Amino acid sequence: MSDILWILYLGVLGAPAIGFLLKGKYKTASMKIDFLVSATTWTGLFGYVTEISIVPALLWKVVFFLGLLWDLLFVLYFDQSDEAIEGMSEKTVKMTTVIFSIIMLIPLYYGLFRYAF
Repeated sequence: MSDILWILYLGVLGAPAIGFLLKGKYKTASMKIDFLVSATTWTGLFGYVTEISIVPALLWKVVFFLGLLWDLLFVLYFDQSDEAIEGMSEKTVKMTTVIFSIIMLIPLYYGLFRYAF
């Protein structure tokens, strides 16, 4: 059962990234870096879920820390995609985005940590 949930989570992470790529939404340098980091961390999670050794564990340790640092910085400072939501202040929208992003990334970095260590 847990394998099915992990595979569904992989789809939840991968589908928007592929959709953004196909629609050409990765225009800024920070968005391109975010795509590369997302693809790399997604690959690590895929390796964890399928129990396939893709590259040495040392590389995944580096990816874990750099990816986590990048995602936190990106969500807090670089992400400019917050659209105004009627009746909500810009600060509330940003705070909601940060909280939702952290909640969505917890399983990713849990799996990546288990894969690396």
